[in-house]
Amino acid sequence: MMTEVSIASNANLDDPVDAEIAGYLNPKAPRSFFLFAGAGSGKTRSLVKALNHVRDTYGRDLALHGHRVGVITYTNAACDEINRRIDFHPLFHVSTIHSFAWEIIQGFHHDIREWLRTNLNAEIQQLREEETKGRAGTKASITRQAQIQSKSKRLARLDAIKSFTYNPSGENKEPNSLNHSEVIAICAAFISEKPLMRWILVGRFPFLLIDESQDTNRHLVDAFFIAAREHESRFALGLIGDVMQRIYADGKERIEDELPPTWGKPSKKLNHRCPTRIVQLINRVREAVDTHTQEPRSDAINGHVRFFIRPASAANRKDIEDAARLKMAETTGDNEWRARDRCKILTLEHHMAAKRLGFEDFFTPLYEIDSWRTGLLDGTLPATRFFTQSILPLVEAQKQGDKFAVARIVRSNSPLIAPQALKEAQDPSLLLRQAQSGVEALLGLWGVGEPNCGDILCCVADHKLFDIPDRDCPEPC
Repeated sequence: MMTEVSIASNANLDDPVDAEIAGYLNPKAPRSFFLFAGAGSGKTRSLVKALNHVRDTYGRDLALHGHRVGVITYTNAACDEINRRIDFHPLFHVSTIHSFAWEIIQGFHHDIREWLRTNLNAEIQQLREEETKGRAGTKASITRQAQIQSKSKRLARLDAIKSFTYNPSGENKEPNSLNHSEVIAICAAFISEKPLMRWILVGRFPFLLIDESQDTNRHLVDAFFIAAREHESRFALGLIGDVMQRIYADGKERIEDELPPTWGKPSKKLNHRCPTRIVQLINRVREAVDTHTQEPRSDAINGHVRFFIRPASAANRKDIEDAARLKMAETTGDNEWRARDRCKILTLEHHMAAKRLGFEDFFTPLYEIDSWRTGLLDGTLPATRFFTQSILPLVEAQKQGDKFAVARIVRSNSPLIAPQALKEAQDPSLLLRQAQSGVEALLGLWGVGEPNCGDILCCVADHKLFDIPDRDCPEPC
């Protein structure tokens, strides 16, 4: 019994941190904070404990005043997990950053229209200036002209749009819809520049907690900082994360360095996930960057760490990995290392993942376009969603001989057989035959090998089978 108590003696090491956070979430004396929570530190557990504290202590008063607690996290899966652990309580508004941004700006149609008007005019002017400096007939010139035409067309129809729409999980192809990057940019601009929007934000969400804050769009974080500074006595902004775990390029770098002196800066120390030697390695890796360190649980196994280094150009990657596994089996005495399907591979870099999974030729050119990079990584880039949500499902359905799935995909995505198009057509059967012809031509591309993206886009455009995204085009090289 004495041994068991000793082994688990540091399991509650971070309990004072949770109590500290609870103290900041007081509606009568709110205090903004940045919670450092490294890998395996149980940050979701701390977030849930904080939310439950607010619900149990202040929930009734907040609800009576129409207030909710905003919680922003990066993925729908994370939203689902947090909602499940707080029993889907209506006091909390848990959403992705895109959904939260739309929650704030939706309904302000006039302001959105004027923002788009200003932004489109500025973008068109910049493209025209670049066109005068470039050479006609080049690929870059053709791209610029296509962008000018697309943006001018959208600008011309702005006044006819009465209301704007947005679907955080959809393609947003309608003329009155906003794309993902626009929703973030508009929300950041409105909160930064319009005092009324800051009042609306604070009035609806006196507490706003942002998980993985190091990956939240820097302009939106700056806007939240303005709101926190202006409404310090009635609003608490809680940022949770670890600056060394940044994934997306548009996050705010060195966010800890810009925290106001009045903010709380709690730090979780315990790593619940990793063996002792792994925690020691983590601390050594980051010691040249900052002073944050973690402690392993006292009941954690010691573990083993070995480095195997191979040239990136090595052709026999599988053989090298198999040899490393066999060496680890000998070192640890654990024969499960010998079974490839029992070993997990953690891929830390995007190019590495693309190469390992066989889509490097597709990934690399898109990743090199700065304006596309974040959308490519978080799955919101229209250019890639077009392939993953329209083209690939159609091809897979055809390969499986599932005619019903083929019909469903075309019916859901093709403008040829959209309800309005069929209603307005003199002979709807012509549109159905055109759609069928387009499907056959598209699927026929795979009859002579693997087509490239350009072949697919040309085929789709020639048959008008799907709407090809014309927004978020890359800037000319």
